[in-house]
Amino acid sequence: MNAYVWRSGLIEFDSIAPLGALLISEAANREIIEVLARHSRVSNKLFVPGIPEADTDFEAMEALLAFQREYQKRLTPSYLTMLGDEK
Repeated sequence: MNAYVWRSGLIEFDSIAPLGALLISEAANREIIEVLARHSRVSNKLFVPGIPEADTDFEAMEALLAFQREYQKRLTPSYLTMLGDEK
């Protein structure tokens, strides 16, 4: 399952990223994304922190890249073991 994000910052999961959405990760670890994401107070929606507040597309891309870097750091074997998601 892939994780992707819209310009609004909304994160969604599907087998492909639709036109207009940016890929966060292929074969995404949903648990890690849920830990890093901002959670809506009124629904089950997840958001990439910084994207909804970004005034420009450049700022939004910086927020996405920061999110992706943090996501990649969490893919270490020790972190995955802590989640119980050993592969």
